[in-house]
Amino acid sequence: MTPRNIAVLLYISILFIFHSPVSALGTYSEGWTVAKLIQFESRGIVYESYEGVIEVITYDPAEECNEERDECYVPMRKKANFSVRPENADVVNFLAKNLNQNILIQFNIHRIQPIALSSSVEVIHAQYQENIIPHSNPVKDPSGRLTVWVQAHDTAHPIDKMATKKTGGKRNFSVMGRILSLEYKGTLVGTYEGLYMDESKGKIHPFSITSEEMAEFAWKAMKYTGKYYLGISVAFVTGVRESHYDVFEINFREPAGSQEKPKN
Repeated sequence: MTPRNIAVLLYISILFIFHSPVSALGTYSEGWTVAKLIQFESRGIVYESYEGVIEVITYDPAEECNEERDECYVPMRKKANFSVRPENADVVNFLAKNLNQNILIQFNIHRIQPIALSSSVEVIHAQYQENIIPHSNPVKDPSGRLTVWVQAHDTAHPIDKMATKKTGGKRNFSVMGRILSLEYKGTLVGTYEGLYMDESKGKIHPFSITSEEMAEFAWKAMKYTGKYYLGISVAFVTGVRESHYDVFEINFREPAGSQEKPKN
């Protein structure tokens, strides 16, 4: 599968996830995304729910650009509908007070749209991004994989680096930027898929994460307002994941992939 075909698949997935019933895709998704809250209101009489519109950053996979020179892709803004259950009072109150603000939201996408909601996309948590480096240790839930609602144990000091093995033999490089979205997708075979912003070039690019520990730390990093280094490993083939770009390191201190000097 060519890089452009992979980009098309991810682009279609992003748009369908936020604009179509997920039951049509036969997939389930959960994750975090940075978004601007455009609209938020209550609807319904028998089944009351809160509905809104967010603006998210995506890209056009048909764009003519050179990936080898890191020229892909120009950021684009798309609007997406979402719902919030009325019993989720904390989220309702937070969103009502932050119209037209950039926030971080946690969402579930249902394969079958709940009767009480007007959208398959359900926002279950929302918060501000903070100028705090993550304080966390990777932990697993009883089901054997990490989920977005697992609360990691705090540590005494910030963790300024998380690194896993490189999975790609084509290219390995570091970019200064931030993660815009990351979600766990699929039912039988789940994958972690997202978008990152290369701040130095003003471009965004889809990526996958093959390590559960890295995915959990990436969700924590998204709560940070600043920039950080991302280690990108490019594979010749993708396997079950959607992108041939894999994040192998997140570093708040120095470029990813830096070699540490041996201690005397």
